[in-house]
Amino acid sequence: MLTTQSPEFHQFLRERDIFLAREREDERRAIDPDPPAHAVLADGAWRGERCFIIGGGPSLDGFEFERLRGKGRTIVINKGFARVMFADILFFMDHPSFYSWVKRGLGGPELARAWREFKGLKVFLNIKGRRADDAVHVRSLGRVGLSPSLRRGLFHGSNCGVGALGLAVCLGADPVYLLGYDLRHEGKKTHWHGGYGRYQPPDVLAAYRHELEQMAGFIWRRGRPRVFNLNPRSALRAFPFGKIEEVLHEN
Repeated sequence: MLTTQSPEFHQFLRERDIFLAREREDERRAIDPDPPAHAVLADGAWRGERCFIIGGGPSLDGFEFERLRGKGRTIVINKGFARVMFADILFFMDHPSFYSWVKRGLGGPELARAWREFKGLKVFLNIKGRRADDAVHVRSLGRVGLSPSLRRGLFHGSNCGVGALGLAVCLGADPVYLLGYDLRHEGKKTHWHGGYGRYQPPDVLAAYRHELEQMAGFIWRRGRPRVFNLNPRSALRAFPFGKIEEVLHEN
């Protein structure tokens, strides 16, 4: 007999709560974000163009980002945009550690000023239905996969590096070059731009790496684009390595 004190009843409640949580998440993802990124960014808009994605890894500490200007399309992730103001796209996800920093002034007046003055497109991957009023939005499709279309949305893993790569794929960029996709620390340094005041433990970085390895598998099966990791010291070994000096000297 099922009673409110029985283990079976409590198991039923747990399963019900999980089911309802998934339904709520599906409902949030079903909402077409407004304004939608696909209204201003067409699938294939960067077809055949080179694209640099600038991650947050400490290998970029001291890198002269001006060297990338005019060398191809550029997507910069999170706080790094303040040093790469010429980027085509600033990409960030539905997580308070970046957007709240900027909008509440917690990153300081220079970061807030850079946000106002940034001329590229701010693209917000809307996971939980929150608002980013001064950005275009992309629908979340979940953690694992490779989307064929911005109109449909993006898969994003648990870090912006996955979502930004998926964005470059939808835009048709080829080849794509990854910078700052370290997935490892340099001593105690976690980000080239100072990070967000917390140290990412090794198991978190290992999870990020696994998500990008899954992404590499999807891209390999799709057959394009060519993706190169420009940090030979990176713990991410799923993409072939390239040398930044050689890439920047290519015509």
